[in-house]
Amino acid sequence: MPQQNLASTLFTLTQSYRLIVRDAINATELGLNALHVKCLHIIADTPHCTANDIVNKTQRDKAQIARLIKELLSLALIAKCADENDKRCFILSLTNSGKTLYKTLKQAESTVDTLLCKGLDQAQIDNFLMVANTMINNVNNQK
Repeated sequence: MPQQNLASTLFTLTQSYRLIVRDAINATELGLNALHVKCLHIIADTPHCTANDIVNKTQRDKAQIARLIKELLSLALIAKCADENDKRCFILSLTNSGKTLYKTLKQAESTVDTLLCKGLDQAQIDNFLMVANTMINNVNNQK
């Protein structure tokens, strides 16, 4: 497959995925974008999550993550409290509203995963995951 077809296919697939998930959680109405969604995942999946955890996992700059956290706080989707061991550090967690949204998000992602895998057998899915992860590693090792 020529490189331009690969790039076009990846772009179309990721854009389609993002749009379906955004619609499912009413992200547009909430003012959320893909990075907000990624941060919700990180906060939900990381014990004692800090802003620095998000910076490291998203590879975004601290200022951008600080703005994003401020937005999620203003939407009452997350809360922050001082770390017991280091009062300069804040631990981030999902609020009840954030947990509800995250549950909806997980359900939407599961529905999209099912849609994406329609007509594929497990070997094809496993092969896609192996190839995609190899491509991700190739890109990450270039940095």
